[in-house]
Amino acid sequence: MSNVDIKRQAIRSHIAGLIARLENWVRDQKKFMDELQKYGDYISSQDRLSLLFSAQAMLYYIERTLKDFESWLNNPMITSIMPIEMLKELEERLRDIAIEFVKLDVDHTSKYVDILKKMESENEIPDILRLYIEQRGIVAQRSQQEEQGEFPRFM
Repeated sequence: MSNVDIKRQAIRSHIAGLIARLENWVRDQKKFMDELQKYGDYISSQDRLSLLFSAQAMLYYIERTLKDFESWLNNPMITSIMPIEMLKELEERLRDIAIEFVKLDVDHTSKYVDILKKMESENEIPDILRLYIEQRGIVAQRSQQEEQGEFPRFM
C-alpha cells in the first residue's frame, strides 16, 4: 500500500468516525427532545416550586445547546464545508428563534408588570416583596439610581 493510499484510508477512517459521532449525537438529541416532551405532560400538573425549577432547567438546556452550537459554528473544519444555502437557512432559523425568545421574554415581563400594577393599585403588595424592599433599602437606592440613569431590571 502506497503512502498516498495510507493517507486516503486514514482520512476516510476519520470521516467515518466523525459521521458515526454526529449520528450518535443526533440520535441522543432526538431522544432528549422526546424526554422533554414527555416531561411536559408531568410538569404541567406540578406546584409552583417545581414549575420554577423546571423553567430554570429549561434555560440551562437552552444555554447548554447554545454553547455547543456556538462551538460547532466556531470550528472552521466544520463551517468551511457548509454550503452557503445551509448557512442562510441556519441564520434565518436562528434569527426566528432569537425573535421568538425575545418575544417570550417581553411577553413574560409584561405580564409580570401587569401583576405588579394590579397589586399596587389594589394595595395588596405581598409581605415578602414589601419586606425585601424595606430590608434592602431599595427606596433610597432607587432615587440615586434614577438620578444617575441606571436602574436594574430586577429589584
